[in-house]
Amino acid sequence: MPPRGRRPLEARSRRLLTTAALANAGFAVSSVFLSLFFYVASGHVADMALFALGRYAGLAVVSVALAAWAPSLSPRRLVRLGVVATAVFYLVLIVTGRDAASLAVPLGLFNGAASGLYWFGANTAIFDVVAQEERGRYYGLTFGLLNALNVVGPLGAGVVVAMIGGLPGYLAVFGAAGATFLAAWWTARALPEGAGVGGMRLGEMLRLPLERPRWAAMWTVVFLRGFKQAAGSLGLVVLVALVTQSSLAQGEFAAVSALAAVGTSVLAGHIAPERRARAMWLGAIGFVAATGLLWANAGLVTLLAYGIATGLVYPAVMVPVASVILEAIDADPEAARRRGGYVCSRELAVNSGRVAAVILLLGALSVVSPRDAVLVTVGVAALSQLAVAGLAGAVSSRRLALTGE
Repeated sequence: MPPRGRRPLEARSRRLLTTAALANAGFAVSSVFLSLFFYVASGHVADMALFALGRYAGLAVVSVALAAWAPSLSPRRLVRLGVVATAVFYLVLIVTGRDAASLAVPLGLFNGAASGLYWFGANTAIFDVVAQEERGRYYGLTFGLLNALNVVGPLGAGVVVAMIGGLPGYLAVFGAAGATFLAAWWTARALPEGAGVGGMRLGEMLRLPLERPRWAAMWTVVFLRGFKQAAGSLGLVVLVALVTQSSLAQGEFAAVSALAAVGTSVLAGHIAPERRARAMWLGAIGFVAATGLLWANAGLVTLLAYGIATGLVYPAVMVPVASVILEAIDADPEAARRRGGYVCSRELAVNSGRVAAVILLLGALSVVSPRDAVLVTVGVAALSQLAVAGLAGAVSSRRLALTGE
């Protein structure tokens, strides 16, 4: 019999992984070029940032609305609603074309609401479907597949944009992404229906970090991780655009970064719980060191070196943190009833972090050059990952004072 840690995932977990892979394929094909589309359509970095601001606000608002007013909706239904709404969003972009730039904020809100439906359902489904002993492997495979898709998706999309040229190239990519989300809608029908996500009064949900020290630590971790995500997704697109003025280079940079992370993501899924804290510290320190390359010289070669280095080291932070978050929820005796509230609390944290990164970028753009504004934002994001490693490691190793838990 193979070792327990090497057993295949249960059938229900594999079905969820398949749906997530299709949805992530849609995100991988479009995400880099979605942000870049608003920059290209208007010629202003600020419009790209405003779209992101609307998107993150939409993600947060829909999470609160679902937890407070739609507790009977099952995770399966939310996943299907989310992916079909995202497909509709891309149809709207195709119809509006260049005029979409003048609608950056409302389109961002629409996209964020659609993505929020999907992520709220998907994150709750993981809690329900994936057994506790499978979570490390599930997240390792998920992030490994995600990074593999992030190699093929952006690279292929960059080739399409370069071959077709101009906005029609972007719209062709958005059409492909929309079709992929429709495929995810089809496969999600095989997921178990399950119970509703469960509701919590808004006040009760907001008090979770105040009442549970372990969750307060994880809320901060998720906030800082959201800050890093937004800083990277916006900042690196801008840096590559400033250095190369090439859509193909955007795909190449994303592909190189993701390729470096494929193997380490899967390996990180097998890190023993007692070794997580050390792994996260090593990953965070490596991430800070790699980010220092950008300050030395933000040329294309340096950008590619940064992408490879961060792809290799950051899974040591990202994958263990994902498991620790669920363990912090498990520690609540009422976790089954309040899981929807925890997922909503997590969405508020991550999107608050993303909004904070966009606000910092917009503020920096008003006083320094776009390149320096990006470097400041990315630098702050990198340093914050040291706090992520420290807090998540303390929760994982039970060194954090857990009064009342």
